[in-house]
Amino acid sequence: MDQQQVEDELPVVRRWPPRMRLAAAVGWSSFLAACVGTMFTFAALDPQVIIDGVAYEQPESSGWWLSRTGIYSIGFFLYWAVAAVAGLLTGYLQECPPGEGDGP
Repeated sequence: MDQQQVEDELPVVRRWPPRMRLAAAVGWSSFLAACVGTMFTFAALDPQVIIDGVAYEQPESSGWWLSRTGIYSIGFFLYWAVAAVAGLLTGYLQECPPGEGDGP
């Protein structure tokens, strides 16, 4: 085999653009944070308490979210949104150029 054939058989390494890497890092880390936050929250709080509280105030309400799965889902997505916003703000603040009066 000559050198050209060896180079043609090697896999091509593709790098993600910086914004895509940031989006992937924020998305994955916020997903994991939402998982942990949901586990801790619902280990201490039974969704049935929320359902009973809403049903007591409005007995005729039976929305799609008024179930254990609905409460778990809403809690998870709220945690995911908060963690994603925190991650995006962190990424944004890291990319900002320093101001004129920063440092010597």
